[in-house]
Amino acid sequence: MYDIGAVNYGLLAILLCGAGAALVLGLRDIWRRASAEGSPFAGATALGDIVGRINWRSFLTRGVLLSRLYKRPASGIAHALLFYGALLEIFGHGVYALSFVGVPVYSGRFGYLVMELGRDVGGLAMLLGVVFFLLRRSKPPERLTVGKARRGFVVMETLLLLVIVAGFVAESVRLAQPGITSAGEFVGLAAARWVGQIGAVMHEHSYLVLWWFHGLLGLAFIVLITRTPMSHMLLGPINTALAKRRPGVTIPAIDFDAEEPVLGVEKLADLPFKNRFDFEACLWCGRCHEVCPAAQTGKPLSPKKIMLTCAEYQAQGRTDDASLIDTLGVDALFSCTSCGACVEECPVTNDPAEVILHFRRQLVMGRSEMPDVMASANRNLESRCHPFVGTAANRDDWHRGLEVPRFVPGQTEYLLWIGCSVAYEERAQKIARAMVRILDAAGLSWGILEETRCTGDPAKMMGNELLFVELAQANIEEFQEAKVTKVITMCPHSFNSFSRYYPQLGAQWETVMHSVLIDRLIKGGKLAVKRDALQKIVFHDPCYLARHNGIEAEPRGVVASVGELVEMPRNRENSFCCGGGGGKYWSRETGTARISDVRITEALGTGANKVATSCPICLLMLSSSAAKHSEEPRVFDLAELVSEALQ
Repeated sequence: MYDIGAVNYGLLAILLCGAGAALVLGLRDIWRRASAEGSPFAGATALGDIVGRINWRSFLTRGVLLSRLYKRPASGIAHALLFYGALLEIFGHGVYALSFVGVPVYSGRFGYLVMELGRDVGGLAMLLGVVFFLLRRSKPPERLTVGKARRGFVVMETLLLLVIVAGFVAESVRLAQPGITSAGEFVGLAAARWVGQIGAVMHEHSYLVLWWFHGLLGLAFIVLITRTPMSHMLLGPINTALAKRRPGVTIPAIDFDAEEPVLGVEKLADLPFKNRFDFEACLWCGRCHEVCPAAQTGKPLSPKKIMLTCAEYQAQGRTDDASLIDTLGVDALFSCTSCGACVEECPVTNDPAEVILHFRRQLVMGRSEMPDVMASANRNLESRCHPFVGTAANRDDWHRGLEVPRFVPGQTEYLLWIGCSVAYEERAQKIARAMVRILDAAGLSWGILEETRCTGDPAKMMGNELLFVELAQANIEEFQEAKVTKVITMCPHSFNSFSRYYPQLGAQWETVMHSVLIDRLIKGGKLAVKRDALQKIVFHDPCYLARHNGIEAEPRGVVASVGELVEMPRNRENSFCCGGGGGKYWSRETGTARISDVRITEALGTGANKVATSCPICLLMLSSSAAKHSEEPRVFDLAELVSEALQ
């Protein structure tokens, strides 16, 4: 180690404390901007309570291991080099401070592995990472510039590059001095050979100047972190720790019993803390834009634009400015399919879809604004308890010619929930008919209720929370009277409502998706199916099944039991939407292409004979698009495929 003197150590320690204080104050300001009405730990009375609210799994996998960044390998590796390199450097420099009080941190194996080799590896990793980002910003991908590019990255990355280079230069000058030895500082040793010839004229003060230059640059970087886009290095991991434990989108309930219930959001001050903190953590990286089905098919919506607009309002202190909702735009807010792709893609667990749905509530309940077709569906929900305007079907048409048992309280085990789409859409009725044959073949105890109505999911996703609550409470009361404890649903939207939102209103039953139940019955030997190995079946993951509820393996097990499973490039949690979620089934689709057309083209491009799904809305959307390619039916529900394969 090269001795630079106690005075220099002391002065550096004072400056470092000042930089640390600036960092803490910057974080405090960010927290206050996002905490207009409190923090996520409001009401926590003990440290254990606060710790219990942290999503440790999300923090470790996304915040520490950077799992979501590797979806784009080059960028993910560069982030990892920079992040883990910085951790090595921070640890090494922290230990280095112990040398101020006489601890021999450079001695022995620890000195070699950590203080010499480890710090050089960390510095080199950071150098490679920051060079990658500077080069990429010279020709940025569209996602970084769409809407607006975030300013400040180039300046801070250049400053970081100078910090790293200055550190290696100072190290090489130190190692070029006579009598200085090192076994692990391989970068400095290599560079020291270049300055070796002038080593004779080097003086102690030359190294001291370089040491201070490196140190002051580093201190400047620390001070600027929370005042520039580099704040994401801290805010990203923090935000991952605040993520909800359940995947997908979860809209908080509205307290309609309150004296003045908040009917949605039109300004930032009305949003929950997590959403406002999202705006601080957002990088404007555009990954959400790249996977958004609306943005990729020419609709007015870009989740990145939603986030950056809200971030700018928040940075300007305009948290009570009600013009925000109009700036975001009605057309953009109603273009969202609520598929949750933006939520799944975001490396720091931002939730643009939830923000959009908050504003959509205000448009519908606060301002009575809604696209015409959606408005008609809502009126039909209010008057007839289903959104299918103009349907010629009656509620009992789907089971004509079939013996369908009624649910008997205390005797029947499973309630087969019919809902609305499989009751009132002729094509979707085949799902329920197939399910009847499957349940009978398996010998299960099941039945249906006399009445059938919608769960209210379309109303909720369109923004009509009040109508959703009315429909949900009617269903809950009916289920409680019938003493229902187990429910089979053929629609992921119903499953999502029953398992995610109904418990907020007092529901206590167990809900199982029909694809999950069928998989259990086949594996348990209660269903015997004949497998056709020549039948290639590609499976389309419904957003509300895979992304919102993590149900991915069971549907594939069903497909594999009747034929050869084929995968699309975008599958499982990375599936591409059919375009019908978020109430968009009841809309006039604009843009450069129909979302369902894009998806069915991808499905048929795999060479599969059939397209399978596990959602009636997906079935209807994809069947409509598939008809443009072939007169023969190409899209089927899993229940239909299994019913045909029953032995």
